Amino acid sequence: MRTAGLVKEITVIDPESKGEVQLSVYKHENGGMFAMDSSFLEQCHDSDTYPVIRDPFESEGDLMLMDTI
Repeated sequence: MRTAGLVKEITVIDPESKGEVQLSVYKHENGGMFAMDSSFLEQCHDSDTYPVIRDPFESEGDLMLMDTI
């Protein structure tokens, strides 16, 4: 399973709702970076586990462990 490490959280403005959205920015082990809605990630795990999502850099959709949210 691949991993991605949390770099930082940023706030952006949603272009449709005009509301603030927190994004978690991650560094993928392949060197790429990506961001995901922090509230979505909070729903993907509990206090004892890291979230596991589909790898955004893989067409096969392999699972990836997100560390430190």
